[in-house]
Amino acid sequence: MIRTLIVDDEADARSYLRGLLADAHPEVEVSGEAANITEARRMIAELKPALVFLDVEMPGGSGFDLLREMKRWDFEVIFVTGFQRYAIQAIRFSALDYLPKPAQPDEMAFALERFQERHAAALDREKVQDQFLANIAQPQVETFRLTIPHGDRTFFVAPTEVERCMADRNYTWVHLVHDRRYLLARTLKEFEEMLTPFGFLRINRSALVRKDTILRLHDGHAELKDGEKLEVSRRRWPELKRMWAA
Repeated sequence: MIRTLIVDDEADARSYLRGLLADAHPEVEVSGEAANITEARRMIAELKPALVFLDVEMPGGSGFDLLREMKRWDFEVIFVTGFQRYAIQAIRFSALDYLPKPAQPDEMAFALERFQERHAAALDREKVQDQFLANIAQPQVETFRLTIPHGDRTFFVAPTEVERCMADRNYTWVHLVHDRRYLLARTLKEFEEMLTPFGFLRINRSALVRKDTILRLHDGHAELKDGEKLEVSRRRWPELKRMWAA
């Protein structure tokens, strides 16, 4: 069983998550609920959960505040939040997970699948946590670093080090400069939402590329500076030509 704590100031939101878990995830045991970070600190110490569903915005202190105060935590976190671009980008860039409010069953299932993968992996959790705290300390998304877990190592890279992202079902190959690439448990759509503000363009269903890595557009393809040649979908061709020329 996965000992779990739900932290949210809204009773209805806590009840909704509890029901979502009870309906389809018997392996998850909701051991407690907290309505604020003061209660959460106490219950974390008492219950020692393996997983915490953590609301970002709460009166009296955010979920970010809780982790900032703890500095180190020995449980996995799935944030639960409404749409807040800064918060969501900080979570994504730090290789942590989140669910939108209200979470849908398929989103919950995928988040728990990724929790199991992270929980079993030999990640350098202290470095991941340090980078998350560093990201949320930044005043602007543009200063974030992307966390890339790889086996028992973790890399932190600027978006300018990413050349392209290629879909592989619910995973994504992230290609970096100097011929490095890593397979991450995130969808291409997530990387598109993360990296579009940094000059990345979706050129087909499977490829997201940084605009300044494109050498030229020719005959329905994007030729990249590293020699790669990628097909551009007909639907995206006019937009890509316009954006690339800008």
